[in-house]
Amino acid sequence: MAAPAPPVPEDSAPRPPARRRIATIAEMHAAIRRLREDLAHDPVALGAAMAELELEPPPVCAELRALDPLGPDYAARAFALMAELRGAHGFSARRDERIGHSLADRDLWTGLSPWDHRSPAFLAEMFECYAAMLREIGAPPGARVLEYGPGTGQFLLFLARIGYQCHAVDVEPEYLRVIRAQARAMRLPVRLERGLFGEGFAGESFDAIIFFEAFHHARDFMGLLRHLRGRLNPGGRLILCGEPMVPDGMVDGPVPYPWGPRLDGMSIEAIQRGWTELGYQAGFLLTALQRAGWAPRLVAHPTTFRAHMIVSTVAEDAADAA
Repeated sequence: MAAPAPPVPEDSAPRPPARRRIATIAEMHAAIRRLREDLAHDPVALGAAMAELELEPPPVCAELRALDPLGPDYAARAFALMAELRGAHGFSARRDERIGHSLADRDLWTGLSPWDHRSPAFLAEMFECYAAMLREIGAPPGARVLEYGPGTGQFLLFLARIGYQCHAVDVEPEYLRVIRAQARAMRLPVRLERGLFGEGFAGESFDAIIFFEAFHHARDFMGLLRHLRGRLNPGGRLILCGEPMVPDGMVDGPVPYPWGPRLDGMSIEAIQRGWTELGYQAGFLLTALQRAGWAPRLVAHPTTFRAHMIVSTVAEDAADAA
């Protein structure tokens, strides 16, 4: 049986900013629709405006807090709420976790995220995330690294330039295309495969597995965590960085339960597009990792919540994990 979850420092998980409250899901959908119409010309402003909205917690949130967060009833209700937020039922990660547009018109060096935000403050946060993850990889250049959900691949390419053997898996072909084009231009030997979390590079193992702002797209996160134990070399590390964590015990805000769909406007807009957008209370995520056979530790960043991370190694008693 796993040991009790390690304590979470009082201010280690991000506290959400104040937002404009929306009373019902229908009103949230209407507010998102208006913003899409008014700010279609400015994607950055649109995202900022979406992030200022927050849904009043519906009654199911209290019901979820009364259930075992690792039980099947909890998961069924959480994903029923996500379907209601989306306005549609049925889900396929290969179909729905896509960006829905081409990146062919983007400049490879200035037109991809995070550069396209044109925000020094945002880039500073991203660089702090990169630095924080570098400190925690725990293996020297030359080691084998696998990133799931690399997006435009900026951190992956950063690692490749240092000398890591870089591998990545993403469900979006456009992301893989632009990563491949950048790697070719820089003469970097990056290996890429299209697939879902947990897939790719069959039979191979790694010294570090990284999720940067990606793990929250995993619906069966417990099954994924158990599977990933077998993909690490001895002493290897699993790094979850940039995940939407909030303090424990919240009954309001974007994650008013141990885990579930996030209730801020930006997340709900993404859910409407088909994406899975989960959030976690920090103590729950640590407990989930332990239950899946990991020894996790929370690494709180001193200046930006975006760079908070959980670093895990396979637990000595992993074979006994549920």
